[in-house]
Amino acid sequence: MEEARPTPVLEDIEGTRTKLASWLSEQRGYPVDIPELTVPDGNGMSNVTLLFDIQWQENGQTRTQSCVGRLQPEIQRPVFPSYALEPQYRVMQALARHTDIPVPELLGLETDTALLGVEFYIMARIDGRVPSDMPPYNMDGWLMHETSEAQRATLWRAAVDMLARYHQIDSTALDLPELQLPPGKTALQAQLDYWQQYHDWALEGRTHVIGQRALDWLKANQPANEPTALCWGDSRVGNMMFAPSLDGVVAVLDWEMAVAGNPVQDLAWFNYIDATFAEGLGIPRLPGLPSYDDTVAQWEAATGRTAEHYDYYWIFAGMRYGLIMSRIMLATGQEQEIQGNFVCKMLERYLDQLG
Repeated sequence: MEEARPTPVLEDIEGTRTKLASWLSEQRGYPVDIPELTVPDGNGMSNVTLLFDIQWQENGQTRTQSCVGRLQPEIQRPVFPSYALEPQYRVMQALARHTDIPVPELLGLETDTALLGVEFYIMARIDGRVPSDMPPYNMDGWLMHETSEAQRATLWRAAVDMLARYHQIDSTALDLPELQLPPGKTALQAQLDYWQQYHDWALEGRTHVIGQRALDWLKANQPANEPTALCWGDSRVGNMMFAPSLDGVVAVLDWEMAVAGNPVQDLAWFNYIDATFAEGLGIPRLPGLPSYDDTVAQWEAATGRTAEHYDYYWIFAGMRYGLIMSRIMLATGQEQEIQGNFVCKMLERYLDQLG
């Protein structure tokens, strides 16, 4: 049902097209046209994505560049209490300047809301294939219907290789404020503080029985002396764009959840998201995908890091995703699913195993 869609929907597409063309013309210093602008389906829950081409005249010829726009969401009940575009733009800028992690070419950021009513940024569009989140890729879509088991294994291993490549970066060299911690707090303590605050905000005065239980367990069992780096935060195959051959990642996307932490949290999130699409929904994983144990082993071998405390971060991933999904259920009027959605029920089973 369209009214239950958690992604903000852009209403004035034609007006946005005209304003963006004018803004890009000013940025570039010559006239730019946008013939058409579309809003895609299939990925993302917290922002508006725009797809369009820009055209301009150069040496008597028409030049064209494909672009992607990201708009700050403006809805009554957003998924997150705040959603600033500048931090994610800044992270991608730093990765582009100082690393070989493939991020989209950035074409401009606008933090003044006077033009479109919200912040936005523009990126160059990259050709590639992204597994679908809505519906999950193991229920429908090209990854399910158009690939062999061997191709799926290749794609998965390429994704893990990219994750490991990212976790080999010396993130201190990026000089990002996201790596600064509150005085007297570890990275994990700061994150747990955030997610407790998120719980209180997202549930609008309710107590989420499963989410709070997970938070209490996580607070009581925090690992000590952990490595700290810039974590991607939303590490999953649905946030990677793959080459047509599926043997390489051509772009790493969506950096709005980047945060200081133990890189093992990215590894656990990577596997946990896939598990919710299978175990959480009561359906099989796509045949050919390597096991989670194989994924951990591949990541450890590639990074030279240990996945110690992986089980802790499995629960951490479940808590985060469970609270986010519960917020979406509340925001879309699905009251009966706030506590009982499939993500939270899966988390509850793992909490029960802890005793």
